[in-house]
Amino acid sequence: MTNSTRLLRWLTPPVRQERDDWTLLRSCADDAEQLATDSDAFRRLRISYRELNQQNQELKIAPQHKVLTQLQARVQVILLRCQLYLDAHPTHSVSQAQEPILTRILDYLCEEQRYIRQQLLLTQTTEHYVKQLKLATQDVWTKTYCCPNLLLNLIRKIKNDDVHLHQPGEFLFASLDDIQELISAQLQDTELSVYLRGLETARLIFFVSRKITAWQESCELLMIAGLLHDLGWLMLKPRKNTRAEKSKTDQSAIEQGHPVLGAALLGGLRGFPGDSYLTEVISQHHERLDGTGYPRGLHTSALGEYSRRLAVVCRFLELKNIERELTADGIRTYEREEVAFAAALQLFREARRGEWDETVVDPFLSALDESLLETLIEADRHNDPFTLKRFQQQRRDDAHEPIPPPHFSIESSTTESANLTENHSKS
Repeated sequence: MTNSTRLLRWLTPPVRQERDDWTLLRSCADDAEQLATDSDAFRRLRISYRELNQQNQELKIAPQHKVLTQLQARVQVILLRCQLYLDAHPTHSVSQAQEPILTRILDYLCEEQRYIRQQLLLTQTTEHYVKQLKLATQDVWTKTYCCPNLLLNLIRKIKNDDVHLHQPGEFLFASLDDIQELISAQLQDTELSVYLRGLETARLIFFVSRKITAWQESCELLMIAGLLHDLGWLMLKPRKNTRAEKSKTDQSAIEQGHPVLGAALLGGLRGFPGDSYLTEVISQHHERLDGTGYPRGLHTSALGEYSRRLAVVCRFLELKNIERELTADGIRTYEREEVAFAAALQLFREARRGEWDETVVDPFLSALDESLLETLIEADRHNDPFTLKRFQQQRRDDAHEPIPPPHFSIESSTTESANLTENHSKS
């Protein structure tokens, strides 16, 4: 498994492998060849354990970071298990067969702590980006024609900061809700999630564009579209209704109207390569090839190439950040490592059903991780317990609705004809 796979938390093996290692470690306890306490191998294990334990205690995580707090607690639990073997006064001896297993467990903990520190750094940079993005969008609200210099400067800053990042786990949020709750304490904004989704989308587009040559020419356009694709949400104010059903219906209609509102709001943004495509890309970022998207239900040739790319990126992040679409109404609980892989698997299956362009989805998944596409194909073929159909998002299809009853009643027409026959016979 590559480092990018583990840091992005695609698969469950990081956790499952650690559990299997402990089972294997206990099975090797009866090995006759014990590791000497003064040996170099045992000394390295003890030093590594001591450093990891100290670093984990020094990590200061805000209470709003619920996911990172859980990861830190899990690291601490594993360290307590290692204490039995590597403490200053260990209660269990270490055999020759157990030494590589303990080394592998400590390496896993090192990667886990590195991931936590990267997420803490990501929170700090995100707060800075949000302030710049809010400042850059102020002209959009007040002017019919606005210069994109502030947006272009923000994009250049993102490129300079992210050019050294080689793993998606370094810029994708472990939990969008946690980041929003933490930053909201510093920035008072009820629509903070709009800017956070835009930043995550733009950074993912830049990462994929570095991997896919065909995306590089439209990288700037797609990054600006990614930053502003949900700006239409800021124009929406849901109406309060007394009846619950009516409120739910109105809310659904409101959600489906935000791409058009965002495109209308950004119509005057000009001055960068591909600016003439911006409104089209924004208005179509929720459309699907089979016509089941919104707001206009466009399909196939009506969707441009840039729109298909942005739609795929937005769909993946939507699945990653909205867990209800992956849990089948709470049928199954899962750990955080499964979320990103479940989102990729859902996107892969939707593309195979014709909802997304496969020529866009497959390179996108391969750009995230070189071995991801092969893993998804294998998982979908075997249909293991985690990839059951209950994880597929089921949408209502008009073609599968029950046939409405006829406008006439068969029983009444039969009775009427019988009465006519009876009256005719009497006459």
